[in-house]
Amino acid sequence: MKLRSLFVLAAGIGVGYALATKRHQDDPDIVHGPQRQQASSGGPTLRLVSDGAQRLADQAGVLSLDAIRRARGAIRSRLGEYDDGYADDASWN
Repeated sequence: MKLRSLFVLAAGIGVGYALATKRHQDDPDIVHGPQRQQASSGGPTLRLVSDGAQRLADQAGVLSLDAIRRARGAIRSRLGEYDDGYADDASWN
């Protein structure tokens, strides 16, 4: 009885391992990651629009960082106004 249980356990481990390896294989029908397009595909209009969108996104990123810097500066100045001797508690480095 013990030997039969050992064989059943080994068979279960083998089947589980086989299923796990099959399950982790890449599916050839699914595309992974962005695909690079040829420079000729898309035409000049699409390139113009995508370049404009990229410039707009870059400007938005810069403006966002500027707003964050201004907000941090305002917080620093407000913390400096309310100096009750606890300057060490709020350290902005």
